[in-house]
Amino acid sequence: MIDIALDATIPTLRVVDVSCSLPTYTALGFALTWQHQLTPDAPRLTSLQQGVAQLFLTEHAVAPVGAVVYFDTRGLDALVARAAAAGVLPTFGPENRPWGSREAYFTDPDGNVLRFGERLV
Repeated sequence: MIDIALDATIPTLRVVDVSCSLPTYTALGFALTWQHQLTPDAPRLTSLQQGVAQLFLTEHAVAPVGAVVYFDTRGLDALVARAAAAGVLPTFGPENRPWGSREAYFTDPDGNVLRFGERLV
């Protein structure tokens, strides 16, 4: 029998201009790990990472803009404070939710929603 394992999930978010989106993601603690562009006028594919969480931002028209990604988070209030210090404010929260997590949402310039949730003890 063949063993099958999915080791990671890397959401790919459609953006119109990576340069306009990067400040939101870096304010949330993501670091640029690599960027690919076939020619200077071609769309870019960019990889971002924070800890084990990884995202791709693409200018390629592979999907519509407006996705939602949820991140299990530790240190939510510190994340919100870091983002606010960089001028990026949440569009929701932080707020304790009835399902047992404290959450804050951020929306990038293209309408992609990044939901960060920390389990309440």
